[in-house]
Amino acid sequence: MTERLPLFFLLASHLFVSGILSTSILNIENKCNNTIWPVLFSWQPSQVSPSGFALRSGEARAIDAPSSWDGLISARTLCSNSTGKFTCITGDCESGKIECPGKYSWAPVTYLYFKINVGGTNSYKISLEYGYNLPVWVSPSQSTSGTCMSSGCMVDLDKTCPDNLKKFSRGNLNTCSSACQKSGSSEDCCTGSFKLKQTCKPSQYVQNFERACPSAYTYAFGDNNIIFTCSNTTNYVITFCPSSIPNITSSSMAPLPEPKDNSQRKIKAILGGLLAAVVVLIITVVIAVVVRAKNARKKSVFSEENSQMRRKKKSQSYIPMISESELLLSILFCHLKKQ
Repeated sequence: MTERLPLFFLLASHLFVSGILSTSILNIENKCNNTIWPVLFSWQPSQVSPSGFALRSGEARAIDAPSSWDGLISARTLCSNSTGKFTCITGDCESGKIECPGKYSWAPVTYLYFKINVGGTNSYKISLEYGYNLPVWVSPSQSTSGTCMSSGCMVDLDKTCPDNLKKFSRGNLNTCSSACQKSGSSEDCCTGSFKLKQTCKPSQYVQNFERACPSAYTYAFGDNNIIFTCSNTTNYVITFCPSSIPNITSSSMAPLPEPKDNSQRKIKAILGGLLAAVVVLIITVVIAVVVRAKNARKKSVFSEENSQMRRKKKSQSYIPMISESELLLSILFCHLKKQ
């Protein structure tokens, strides 16, 4: 029996290194001004515990995600237990408790989809398909490829959300519902006769959030839907309400250039401004000369035409005028002369 123990530990070590028993750590931070209640919902069979908890402003909590975990992370806000039933204004999973076991009701909030060691890799994506409630930023612990990088969505909710999709509570704007989540129509949700890219066009909500968060999933046929893939040993820092985009590794950033003397730049700028002014002045003078020449030419032609008309009238004025009686007498005289 004792001889078999080293073999057992060797096999266990191999399984751990190969990723079968490995886990990733999900470190969730709250940098919002108020308490949030994160949700970690799991699709079977792997489960994460706890599935919901409170996180006060400035706090962080590390969660071990088991191998082959497939689930989502979101954050609830404005929660209370005043009626004996736990409820939240945004992101409520409708369990009546802080944790969110069992089924999950989709809400208009910011979602993060994670796959931990599924197919030998980790992956995540940001989804605004149902709506948006809090800014979020995801930072992988290591970048092993061009597809493993930090990303997030931080927007001004009042400016980005269309007016008809804004949701207020206690006088404050706290949620933006997607067009699909609000109407449920086939046209907004790309279902039924609108299930093809040719027939399902992006709504105003989709267009606004695609511009604000180009790496987020906004609707079925979005051109910017990105899945970030990392190694199966990658850990993640998930920050709600980041004040700015975090620096992941200072070594990955290019060094700042040395400061240079700006006097030459200032001289070049002044000379450039003077040159532009001279060019504008020359163009103005040329235009004025051309316009004056055209006006003078028109005046000369007009004067010549007037002179010709006066000469013509003068020559016409010397033509003798014959009255009708004189004309009749002339005709009669010619007739008598012929006889």
